[in-house]
Order: sequence, then C-alpha cells, then structure tokens
Amino acid sequence: MAHLQSLNLIETSHISPSNGTVPSTTLPLTFFDAPWLTLPLGESLFFFSYQNSTQRFLKDFLPNLKQSLSLALQHFFPYAGKLITPPRPDAPYLRYNDGEDSLLFTVAESHGTDFDLLITDSPKDIKVLHDFLPKLPPPHVSPEGIQTRPIMVIQVTIFPGKGICIGNTSSHVAGDGVTFTHFMKYWMSLTKSNGKDPATLLLPSPPIHSCRNIIKDPGQVTAGHLERFWSQNNGKHGSHPTPENMVRATFTMSRNQIDNLKSLVTEQSENQYIVSTFVVTLAFTWVNLIKTLVQDSSETEEDKEEEVFNLMINVDCRNRIKYAEPIPPTYFGNCMAPGIVSVKKQDLLGEKGVLVASDAITRRIKEMLSSDLLKTAPSWGQGVRKWVMSRFPTSIAGAPKLGLYDMDFGLGKPCKMEMVHIETGGSIAFSESRDGSNGVDVGLALEKTKMDAFVSIWQQGIEKFNK
Repeated sequence: MAHLQSLNLIETSHISPSNGTVPSTTLPLTFFDAPWLTLPLGESLFFFSYQNSTQRFLKDFLPNLKQSLSLALQHFFPYAGKLITPPRPDAPYLRYNDGEDSLLFTVAESHGTDFDLLITDSPKDIKVLHDFLPKLPPPHVSPEGIQTRPIMVIQVTIFPGKGICIGNTSSHVAGDGVTFTHFMKYWMSLTKSNGKDPATLLLPSPPIHSCRNIIKDPGQVTAGHLERFWSQNNGKHGSHPTPENMVRATFTMSRNQIDNLKSLVTEQSENQYIVSTFVVTLAFTWVNLIKTLVQDSSETEEDKEEEVFNLMINVDCRNRIKYAEPIPPTYFGNCMAPGIVSVKKQDLLGEKGVLVASDAITRRIKEMLSSDLLKTAPSWGQGVRKWVMSRFPTSIAGAPKLGLYDMDFGLGKPCKMEMVHIETGGSIAFSESRDGSNGVDVGLALEKTKMDAFVSIWQQGIEKFNK
C-alpha cells in the first residue's frame, strides 16, 4: 500500500453509471447556480461505527457500497460529470458523457488518528479532519482554453476496529444542500438493501433534471455572476487557504432547552407569536457569536451603537417560484434565495437580543415567502454585497429538517457528521441532534481563543433558560 501522509492508500477507482444507462447530457447553469462559480466547495464527513477489520470491510461492505453508488449515479449523473468552462463569452455548463465521465472514489486506511477524537463535540484543531476529505483535482485546460473539472470526489477511510468515514468534496455549482442530501439518502437506501433489485425497493423519489428549462433568468442575474467569475477565474475555482489556529466544535441544544427558549421569547414578544425551532436556535447562536467576536475587536468608528450586523439566510424556492410549472421538491440543482437579516448592534447585544434576532429572522422569512421571489431576484446581489461588506457577516450551512443524521448505509446512523466548509469563515452549521432526541446540533469553526470565549458565553446563555 502507498503511504499518503497519515493514511495508507488502498485503492482508487472510477465509479460511473453502467454504460448505456444514462445518455450523454449537458445541463445549463441557472441563475441559482451561477453565484457558486466563485464560492468555496462543499465539504462533508460522515463517521460511522464499524468494529471489524479492514479486510472484512473490503470483502463484505465495499463492493456493495461501490455498486450502489453506480446505481445511484444513474439518477444523480451530474455528480459523475464535469463542470465545463469555455472561454468567454460562452457560459459554463454541466456535462456528463456516457462511457467517459466518472466519479473518483478513494479508499484509505488510518492507523495514526484517534477515531474517538474525530467524533467528539469538544473543540479540536480543524486540520485533524483534512486527511479524510478527498481533494477535487484541478481543472484540465485544453489547447482551446476549455477548462474541465470534476463535480464530485468521494473518499472512504477505514479506522480498523473503530469506524469508517465517508468524505465528500463537491462543487456547489451542481446542487444545493437539498440536492446533496437527496443523493446521499438515495445512495444510502441502495447500499442498505445489499444488492436487492432496486425495482423491489421503497426508495426516495429520483431527482428531476428536465425543469431547468423553465427556470428563466428574471433580469440578467446570471450575467452579473458570470462577469465576476470571468474576472476572478484563475483555474483555482473553489480553493481556499487553511486558516491558522482554528478549532471546530459542536454545541447541542436539547429539546427541553429549545422549548424553554421558545417560551421565553414568546413571553417577551409583544405579538406573543410562536417562534420556530430553527429561528430560535439560530437567533441564540447568532447573538452569542457576535458577542464573542466584538469582545476581541478594537474600538473604531464602526463600533458605534448604530452599527448593523448582517445574517444571511436561505429560502428554498422549490414549489414557491411563480413559473407556469412549479419547481418540484426533487429538482436537482441549486434553488435557494438569499435573504439578509439586519439588526443594530445595540439591539442584538442588548438584554433582549435573542428576541430581537428572532423577530428579525421571522420577519425576513415571512417577507420572502409572501413576495414574488422572481421579481426580487435581481436585487439579491445587492443584498449579498451589503452582507459581504459588513463586519462579521454570518451565514448558515445545513438545516435540521434535512435529516443529515438519517444516513444509514447498513452500519447504523452516523455517530458524527461535519460540514467542513464552514471553516472558510462566517458560517454556522445546523443539523438535527445526533442523539435522536429532537434537539439541534450547532457547529462552529473559530480561532482558538475566540472559541474559548464562545463556549463561556454559550454556557452563560443556556443557564438563563435551562430548567
């Protein structure tokens, strides 16, 4: 076996749909996809308990895992394809060529890393996870200047007698978190069936690709994103340096804590409205994060009480956009509308900061859901630019409703999952709690001293409503 850093590389292979099952296809990018041309890659890790040896895994589990992936890619074929970037003015697009394109699949073994450390919620150096993430190869550039880059790569790492990790790196241009979760659950269902005829299985509905043609750009939205992409494109799409001195940690809010916080916010609210679990956990986390970040910042003119902090949320437009036909829930692609929540510093950090944040988030979501999202799309970029230019811009990755822990490949549900890409800065990761108690897990990556401060502020905040 070759040695790759702290890993023993066992094999690399190329997984694709069986020849002839998927015709060669090109898919245009929509105005929902285009912003992701200049943004970081999606990176995730799913850890599963596995008490057997590497040899047992390779013999009993791996062949089925690979065969199921091939079957899943018959429906999710863009993940086995390429992002094609011709010279301007031609727009990038997704391509799958039957018999030519495939997904790079790596299997490795780790002996030097403590599996129990990797799955802990406590703060840990972000770099301990990086060996288990596959690296997306750089673009291939043809003599004509056409760039070709894979959409997705997968790595399975075995920790003998302890567990396995399924790592995934993908271009967000192909699809959002709803699409990625759909793919993982479809692959999971096939693998768990252990070779049974797919026609006899109760599988998730397959994805729909055809409705890309009905997603019309409402006002040169794509053109603006392409101009920015062309001006920045240097063949390193999605790459980012590893931040120094950063740790990541997971914080769990139990169902009892969430209900207590919801009651507290409802009692404080003039409208006595019922706040959702997502809104109240996001509000609580955002307030604590900003309290942490301002502690360590120097006082300048922008630190005055009138300063505004901005949070970016996303609304799924599936079944909400007003086209002749609705975009179905199983649409493969990006379909998220960004919304910016703005709150003054003095209000966000005040005694009723969580209430103020909850009100602002709820109000913004209601505004977006009641508006004609197509008409507002041309102004989305202006809002995002305001968010980018503000101090401590915060965004969200994942959502409890995605069911990211509902990923049983036949080894039981994950004992830990990580959205690694949040370490690029400013993102809060959300998922349902891994203990199955109907709570919420919140993931953060911060510089070490800031994480220490956040832990203290979080615990103080919990104590105010923890009964």
